[in-house]
Amino acid sequence: MPRLRLFWGVAPANLLFVTRESRAIAIERGASVVQRGARLPGILALAYGSVKISLRGHGGEERVLQVVAPGQTFGEATALLGRTAHSEAIALADSKLIVIPVAAVFALMEHDARFARSLALLLAKRSLEMLGEVEAGMQRGTQRLACYLGALAAGAGGNGDCSVRLPVSKTLIAARLGVKKETLSRLLRGLAAQGLISVANREVRILDRPGLEAAGR
Repeated sequence: MPRLRLFWGVAPANLLFVTRESRAIAIERGASVVQRGARLPGILALAYGSVKISLRGHGGEERVLQVVAPGQTFGEATALLGRTAHSEAIALADSKLIVIPVAAVFALMEHDARFARSLALLLAKRSLEMLGEVEAGMQRGTQRLACYLGALAAGAGGNGDCSVRLPVSKTLIAARLGVKKETLSRLLRGLAAQGLISVANREVRILDRPGLEAAGR
């Protein structure tokens, strides 16, 4: 539990209480973690593995909203409000999830102001990210890809040239950006032709950070 970002800085005694109330479940690759329309048993945290959260249209097309990495949580708003899930979650690899009951979360918020602040900031960040998703949907494919690669580069640190590894397959990244896989390949080639990046399988080298940022605007 201490490794989960949501609980960084929480007092050990309070953290022990939440740990006792929570439970771990193992999920095999390809298995459903959350089905659309289902109620969540609590806030879900990923101990190890990988989980994708996505929406599906009436025609079966998929839009990946998030790929959850170890140490991250998801389903906070849905669980806290007691609503049914609007999206689905599927395990991309054999994974271990921690189910944190809502009652334990509310109790911790009352006894640990630092945790309450962390949760409020997390939900605020998710709200801004959702607005960013809406804005991204209004951009051209090249802009969306440039912004995505720029975010990966920012996570790598520094301001100069750097190499980043695509965290998931190009098929999933295409779904994340709302384009087809063939379109994603074409967009990558276009950025490479401009001298902004170079691509070798899932390794992308950012050659011109300012130019990439300009392409995303």
